[in-house]
Formats: sequence, structure tokens, C-alpha cells
Amino acid sequence: MHSAFKMFGRSHFLTLTVIIVAMFVALYKLQTCSPEWRKKYFHPFLAIFLFTQIVGWRIIFILQHDFALDFDLPLHLCGLCEILLFCYLLRPNQTVFDILYYWIMSGSTLAVLIPELQWDIPSARYFAMFIPHSLMVFCMLYFIIVLKIRPSRNSYWKAFQAINILALIMIPINLVFKANYLYLRDVPPVQFGPIKLLPQWPWYLLVLDLFFIFFYRLLYQPFYQSSHQTACDEKETLTISP
Repeated sequence: MHSAFKMFGRSHFLTLTVIIVAMFVALYKLQTCSPEWRKKYFHPFLAIFLFTQIVGWRIIFILQHDFALDFDLPLHLCGLCEILLFCYLLRPNQTVFDILYYWIMSGSTLAVLIPELQWDIPSARYFAMFIPHSLMVFCMLYFIIVLKIRPSRNSYWKAFQAINILALIMIPINLVFKANYLYLRDVPPVQFGPIKLLPQWPWYLLVLDLFFIFFYRLLYQPFYQSSHQTACDEKETLTISP
């Protein structure tokens, strides 16, 4: 029997430290590699690795008799980001990048910091939480820092509209599976005190909506100046190269 997970406990803190150091070292090394090498070898590797995360963990859960249709389908925001990111690596597109930037840097980052976990290391759930989410954050940092890809003008609004449209699509899916994908039926059961201050359903959805538009706008700020100078006539597609 695995021990219970404790947010910011020893294993969580150690995992965050390993993630940060690994990202720093990898990004530093990748900046020294040639654009041709990155495009020919590293991008396909990223796509394959991401695909194994999407499929592999669900196979493991099935083999462990721990797979549930109301939780383990890739229909949470980060699961959908994995699929979109895989598609983006195969065929880059500015609109997809815009949406991924805000969804990943908000959703995946929060998932690593305040994960929805019951069991601690070495449970499969523990690794299935931290490896895919940190991988997506790394990919986004790689695109921004190494490849110099930038979100387009006012893209935060595009991502905000997309997540609300997605929520409308997810409502009947949640009813069919009696699920809580996108946390539309209840707040996530995480060990985070402030979440208990949220109002009851459905009012907490409005609070979260306001939080995300504020968070997305905050994430847009570092690129405000450059996007307003160049993005007016920017094309919808781009090549995944520096």
C-alpha cells in the first residue's frame, strides 16, 4: 500500500526540484544545438515521447485495474493539451500555439504545484501526474525560450473563448459518463486551502472563469509589446524552427 500524498511534502518538494533543474539544464543544452538538429531529431523525439504519455499511462491503469471512464479519458484540460501539443509538433499552427500557451502555462503548472493526487511515490498515479504535466510545461518553455515563438496579439482572449466553448461541449460528456471533466460539476479535490473558499456550484464556475481571464491576461503581459508590433499581419501558420 502506498503512503498518502502530501502537497509540498518531502517527495513533492524533491520532485519539483528535479523538474526545475532538469528543465534548466535541458533548455540550456538545447540552445547550443543547431536548428537543423533540433528539427530533425529533437522535435520527432518530443512528439513520440508525448504520444507514449498519452497512451502509455492509460494502458498501465487498465492493466492495474485502475482505469475509470469518468476520470482517465483525456478529457481534462491537460489531457486535451497533450493531444493538441502532439498535433502541434506534427503540424505547427499559430492558433493552436496561442491556445496551448495559456492552457498549459496555467493548467499544467497548477497541476504540478497543487496536484490532484491520492497516493505518493512510487505509485503509477504519482508519475502519471508529474511526468506529462511537466513535459508540457517544458515544451512550452522550449518553444518560447529556444525557438522564440510568441503568442499573437490579444491571444489571451482567444484562449479564454476556447476554454468556454470547450466547457459547453464537455457538459453533455460529463452527463453521459457521470464525470467531472474540466471540473464543471465540482471543484478539484486538492490539498489547497483557498479552494474551500469557492462558492457552491454553479457559482464557483463564474469565479474560476474570472480567475482564468485574469491569469491569461497576466501571461500575455511579457509579450504585449512585441505582439502589438508584429502580429497585425501575422499568418495563421508558422514553421517550428527558430
